[in-house]
Amino acid sequence: MKKLYSVAAIAALALSANAQIYIVGSGVGLDWTPETPMEVALTDGNYTFAVENLNQFKVSTTKGTSWDDYNVGALTCELTEENLGTPVELVAGDGNIGTPWVGNYTITVSGDLKTLTATTTTPKPEGFTKIYLRGGMNEWGAPEDWMFTTEDGVTYYFDCTAPHNIAMGVTFKIADADWGNVNYGAGGEVIADEFPVMWNYNANDAIMAEDYDGHIKLVLPAKAKDPAEVTFFPKGAGVGNVSIENNAAKEYFNLQGVRVETPAAGLYIVRQGDKVYKEIVK
Repeated sequence: MKKLYSVAAIAALALSANAQIYIVGSGVGLDWTPETPMEVALTDGNYTFAVENLNQFKVSTTKGTSWDDYNVGALTCELTEENLGTPVELVAGDGNIGTPWVGNYTITVSGDLKTLTATTTTPKPEGFTKIYLRGGMNEWGAPEDWMFTTEDGVTYYFDCTAPHNIAMGVTFKIADADWGNVNYGAGGEVIADEFPVMWNYNANDAIMAEDYDGHIKLVLPAKAKDPAEVTFFPKGAGVGNVSIENNAAKEYFNLQGVRVETPAAGLYIVRQGDKVYKEIVK
């Protein structure tokens, strides 16, 4: 059973424990080891720290020798593009705090532990978010040939046919390269039945109920980290605007979405009629 503490109680604990907070996460100088976190002292009434390439992090008033100890004093909040630079309410909880995008951030936690303010010198990345199928079939990496295609940054498609099919029992997730704003799991078994299902942010891994050879459609939510719609279409099933039209002319685009009239050797996004897929030109 999780131990829950009020923010006021945690604040009192922090101020009595050498006036420090403890930070773990993904960024330069950080890792996910609760026994050896970054220690931030109270200075001029606030706890302030800066981290390069910050992606996700956790804040706690306790260190300890395990996650159970660390999470006793954990505080969390939701950072968005819209609330950068403004104080965001901190509440007791052990959820990760994700940055709107990976970058160089300065984080200020108020001395009373009631708010957290994040600022960044890193501009928001241009273009659409690159999203990948990541799991046991590619050692949980983010290689280009496992990247979804998109034309609007909202609806994404992946051609999950050989050699990019998924074997029964393999675990996987749909995520961006940094496990940041896109990090979706099914939380259990996946059945390819052509019906859309909602996958939750930061949920447990998906696992294929049987060998899968087909197409995957992902629709991102309007608000980052809300549930996303995922549909698995078995090979040969209708896939909406990725249905196969073999007689249509091919149009080639580079991985930034720019049309290429005469493709040289490399990996391209191809639109052929209503089908969108990736192709290696040799």
